[in-house]
Order: sequence, then structure tokens, then C-alpha cells
Amino acid sequence: MNRKIIISFLAFALFIGVVIWLLDGTAAGEQKVNKKYSSDWDRTYELKNANPRNISFFMDLLKVHVKDSIYNLKYWGDLDTIPNHEEATYLFIGDDFGVSNDSYDSIMHYADSGATVFLSFNYMTTNIYERHFYENAFYWDYSRVLFAYVGDTSLPYYNIYQNDTINENWFSFDEYGIIDTNYRSYLFAMKHPIAFYEKHAKGKVHLHCIPNLFENYQVIQPNGYAHAQVILNKIPKDKPVIFLTCGINKVDDYSIDSDEDDEGGAEKEDTSLIQFILKNPILRLAFLLSIVLILVYVFFRAKRKEDILPGHTEKRNMSLAFVETLSSIYISRNSPIGVLQVMRKNFYATINKHFYIDLNRKENLKENVEKLIEKVPYDAEKVKALILSLDSRKNHVDNKHLGEVYANIREFYISTGIQQPSKRFVASDKEVALNKFILIGAFILLIGVITLFRGLYLLAMGGGVGMLFVIPAILLIYFASRYIRIPVALIKANEIIIYGLVAGKRVISLNQTIHCTVEKSRILFECEDGNSFTIKQTMLTKKAKSALNQFVEFIKLHKS
Repeated sequence: MNRKIIISFLAFALFIGVVIWLLDGTAAGEQKVNKKYSSDWDRTYELKNANPRNISFFMDLLKVHVKDSIYNLKYWGDLDTIPNHEEATYLFIGDDFGVSNDSYDSIMHYADSGATVFLSFNYMTTNIYERHFYENAFYWDYSRVLFAYVGDTSLPYYNIYQNDTINENWFSFDEYGIIDTNYRSYLFAMKHPIAFYEKHAKGKVHLHCIPNLFENYQVIQPNGYAHAQVILNKIPKDKPVIFLTCGINKVDDYSIDSDEDDEGGAEKEDTSLIQFILKNPILRLAFLLSIVLILVYVFFRAKRKEDILPGHTEKRNMSLAFVETLSSIYISRNSPIGVLQVMRKNFYATINKHFYIDLNRKENLKENVEKLIEKVPYDAEKVKALILSLDSRKNHVDNKHLGEVYANIREFYISTGIQQPSKRFVASDKEVALNKFILIGAFILLIGVITLFRGLYLLAMGGGVGMLFVIPAILLIYFASRYIRIPVALIKANEIIIYGLVAGKRVISLNQTIHCTVEKSRILFECEDGNSFTIKQTMLTKKAKSALNQFVEFIKLHKS
């Protein structure tokens, strides 16, 4: 690890340490408050909020119980978009229930056809009340505790507000106030039923008068869980559940997962998550830090927008094109003899072009070969052997023979000055960077940022366990930054620089013999000086893979 990397890493770690100190500063002892109770004890019956007086815990149990989907019906007009709503379970848990007569007629019609209706309420509108009850159909008791029979056991249920037990109105049904005399009760309190069902042809309508028992702080206790299990057993497992948010009557008192504005156009307080973060100084600072990290990532990503410099030689090397041509012919014909014929044709054409001697005429072949020997500064026996090796009828043509012929032709071209092979993969003022695949680094950076944000949040809430997130997050961000910024290798005129994934680099001289072995996912390089290195192709971008393949061909032609 060089000095610049060490200094950069220490500076980044110092910056994170200062941020953590600012977030966790407790000089006055005011930030280390151990919160035992939730700050929000308003009764809202929200489906997804984990505050004590909402019902998210019961909804979680319901999701496990029901094998089908659970829908939140905010507007009655959306009912037709829900599949199988004719046989679904219609569920309401809230303070005051009310829908129009037409809507309730539809619900009762579905109940007659086999649907289940479960309504838990403290109050309901008159048009629905008169369908099920006579006048004065409820008892109530103002007390701190309710003793309810769940099965054969009497269980206590306390009304709690923050850390105090306070009085509450507990309701129960008057048996003589229920219109349907064939009802069946299954939960009791104060010697009266608190839950019963009416049979409606193929379905059932359940009425429950203490929705408080579904609140989160009740459900997490053993007694509340026992009550929830009784209710879940009344809900079919194999049918969808539709929560009747549209049945809330007092929208001014609470709302359930509603993102819509009030119809009266009155100003509504912004309770969005972003406002919550911005109003909290600690969360705001953590949020700004995450933005800085994202901007750093965007900066590094922009640096990678420059196109990779393709590998090129000072003079165009036609040997590569020639090899590719031969390879395509061999693959298409699947015959070494066909390749040899192409090699002979190209060789004869080259001789005719440079020395004006036509070797294609068989009647003058010997005479033309002698003329060629006189013109070229090349051993006569080697010339005759080369011409003879191009005749498929006088040789056993296989892959080994093709390789020898190619090597002899190349040696002839270089000796006679037809070709001047380059000694460099790139010119002295150029370089080729084999960059890594960017998505891997981006994913690691994202994990690091999320982990860091989680750790800072825990520290801000006074939990020392946040350091277990912050330290790995710093390491992940450093690794991702190095992964994005630094290529796998950098090829220059006379050397190749290999960078480590975590730290360090190696400089390999190209002025030596190098052998390379191409495997499916990686390429192995073995150098004359004893050094060896491996480049994994799976880590490279598409352009980097192309440049690496060109470099491999250069090594095979010039360094092996």
C-alpha cells in the first residue's frame, strides 16, 4: 500500500470519526436518554404503523394466517379491481364504522354467497346499527381492566397509556338487543358477549365491540395474542382479505394509511418521512452525509465515462488479421489442408508483389524458385523447404504442420524486410486501462452506504452497537472506491502494472519473454524473470476484454 493510499484512507477514517463524534456527542448527558416507551400513543388503528395503539402486529399475524392476498380498500369504487372479492373476508377494525346503504347491501349480498364479514368497532352509523340491533343494545363499564373469557379461561386486559394504566369504556352486547336471535357468541366479558356471528345463507357476519384488543401493545402480550388467535380462527385461510378502510366514519380523528388530501381543502400537516428526517438534527446530518457519499460515487462514475484506448501498434500489424482469416477458414472448412492452400496462395501473392516472381506456374516453378533465392537475403535450403512445405500432396498436413509453416513464413517475411514487427503493444505516449465491471463496485458501495447509515442511526439513538456497523461500512466504502477508481491492470509501452484488489501494485516489464495460457474465465501470464500474474476476464468490462484479447495476441506473436 503506497503512501497516498494510506493518507487517503486515514483522512476518510478521520472524517467519519468526526461525524460519529458529532452525532454521539453527550457532553451534557442529554442525548443518552434510554427510551422505554413510545412517544406516539394516539389511537389511529393504522395498518402498517408499529406504534402501540395501531394494529400492524395483528395484520402481520393475519398475513401469516391467510394464504391469499390482503387488500386495503380505501375507496369503495375500487372493489371491482380486487380479484375474487365476491368470496373474500371483509374486515374492519376501528373506532367508528360506517358506509352507505348500497355499499353495505353489497357486503351482505357477498355474505349470502359465502363471504365472511368481520366488524370490530366502538361505534357505527345509524343505518348499519338498525340492521343488527335494537335500541340500547350495549353495556359498558368504565374501568382500568377488562376480564374477558377466551375459551374457558378468564383473562385480564388493561388499558394502558404510555406507562400508566388508566380507565377506559369497555363495551359488551346486550343479548336482548340483537335482532338476529340465532346468533352465536364466542367471546364474553362482564357476563355478556363481546363477539358473536350471524349466519347469512352460505356466509357469516361477525360483530366485535372492543377493537382496543387488537392494538399492538395488547397483541404482543400473551393474553392479547390468545384473543388474536381466536379471531384468526374465524377468518378463512384460503380466501383474500379486504380491509375496509373506506368504512372509517370519523376521518378527522384518525386515518389508515391514507395519502390523500382532505376533501375540504384544509391545510394538512406534512408527515412524510423526508420531513421527519429534516426536522431531526441528527437524522438530517446523517441524511446529508449519505448525499455526500452518493455525490462521491457519481464523481467516480463520471471519471469512468472516458472511452478505453484500444490496444494498437506503431504500425498496423497485418499478422493478426491473417491469423483471424486462417482461423475462420479452418473453422468453416474444418480441414487443415484448406488452411494450407490459403497460406500458400497468400505467400505466393506476397512474393509476386515484392519480388515480381510468380510461383503459381508449375512449369516454371523450379526456375522461379532459383530466381527468388538469388533476390532474397535468405538461406537457399530454407526457401526450398518452405516452398515444399506448402504442397499438401507432399506433406502430412495437420495442426502442427500448419504452425511450423506459419512460423517459417513469418521468419521469411521478417528476414527479407517484408514485415517489421512492432516491439510495443502501445505507443510510448499511450496506455490501455483494463477497467473493472462497474456494477460490482456500485453494489458494494450501496451496501457500504446502507450499512453506514444504519450504524450512524443506531449511534444517534444512543446505541453503541452502531459501531459494529460503522467500521465494516468504512471498509466496504474504501474497497468499493478502490474497485471503481483503479483498473485491474494498466498496459504501457514497456511495462504492465497489475493492481491488487485491496492494496498495492506490481510492475512487470514487457521487454522479456512472456507465455500466456487462456482459460475459460481467466488468463495466466508467466514471465521470463519468474514473475507470474492472473487476470480474471469476469471482472472486466466489454471494452477491457477486447483490449486484453489484443494484448494476448501481441504476447503470442512477439513475446513468446
